[in-house]
Amino acid sequence: MMQQAHLPPKRFYSLDALRGIAALCVVFWHWQHFFFAGTTAGKFDLERLPFSDGLSLLYTKGWLAVDLFFSLSGFIFYWLYSKKIALKEISSSQFSLLRFSRLYPLHLASLLMVAIGQLWVNHARGAYFVYPYNDVKHFLLNILFTSSWGFEQGHSFNAPIWSVSVEVLLYIIFFSCCRLLPVRAFILAAISIMGFQLIQDYYQPIGRGLGSFFLGGLVFIAYQTVLKSKHSVSLSKSVFLIMLFAWSITITTLLQKIDFNSLSIFHFHLPHRMLELIDSWPVVVLFPLSILSLALFETQHGPLAKRIAFLGDISYSSYLLHFPLQLLFSMLLSYFSFGQDIYYSPWLMLLFFTLLITISFISFRNFEMPAQKRLRQLNISRKKTVQSPI
Repeated sequence: MMQQAHLPPKRFYSLDALRGIAALCVVFWHWQHFFFAGTTAGKFDLERLPFSDGLSLLYTKGWLAVDLFFSLSGFIFYWLYSKKIALKEISSSQFSLLRFSRLYPLHLASLLMVAIGQLWVNHARGAYFVYPYNDVKHFLLNILFTSSWGFEQGHSFNAPIWSVSVEVLLYIIFFSCCRLLPVRAFILAAISIMGFQLIQDYYQPIGRGLGSFFLGGLVFIAYQTVLKSKHSVSLSKSVFLIMLFAWSITITTLLQKIDFNSLSIFHFHLPHRMLELIDSWPVVVLFPLSILSLALFETQHGPLAKRIAFLGDISYSSYLLHFPLQLLFSMLLSYFSFGQDIYYSPWLMLLFFTLLITISFISFRNFEMPAQKRLRQLNISRKKTVQSPI
């Protein structure tokens, strides 16, 4: 019975919930879109933003949730696929179909929505809304899921898709690593470090994705190692306590608004690289610790956060649909002569999030899942046709 309790669950409800919360954190971060003048960032009063007393960190640090996405993906993909790929139980075409059928239908639909919406906005205002590069070249890059592979001039169309574009590239690297290399901690660590180095020196989007995704894979190896230990229960408790301590220190520090650039030790200013490490603290410490702690807790104690796991189901919808909805809100409210002060209204934010979650749920149930099922069925039918004698 003890051995059974240490088997990984069929679903990590807590990690699904965490992914959904991360998607909504990005939406909070993007609330600033409403204060843009065309494609130029506008000024706004942070203290007047809706619920700023409790959620100010989301308005200033919400972009970090994308790095959490990458780490969660790394953990989940190594959990679900690494062994099957290594044993050749799943082919590259099967893996590609699984990802394509899940990601592409909504990506294409939201891309077309934004393309039409941006034409509408540009015609009405003489400028695009937030993201400037809405031309044929960038449309083709978006169609091919390569909008953040280094070929672009900047953000275009439904720009939050940049992280999914990077993930598509990461899937190729992940599959190749699992097929050609052993799943070892030092290999994943080397790839992760290389990714984080790319952030500073070459191309940030791929660097962020590579670093965090394979760091998530490292977390999965740590998870397996803890479960195999005869001290797994005590180790899990230790990880959980360390996570709580790390989060409490971080939140306290952020709320105190400490300026690390002005800090010094024995009258010597902190070196630039040390400041970069401080800025990377959530990505390299908090997020991995949180994923590991939640996964261990759920494995040993049963489902956690099951009631809000649906936020994970609709996370892709809410992530891709929030910008089209923002574009629609912007046009409608300006049509009815509302100024930018309306975006300081808590009621407007509640309306926006209510609509977003509702639309995302409808999209997931009535569009994404049926489209995914249909694409996979078409592939099965095609293979049967090819294999059948004439």
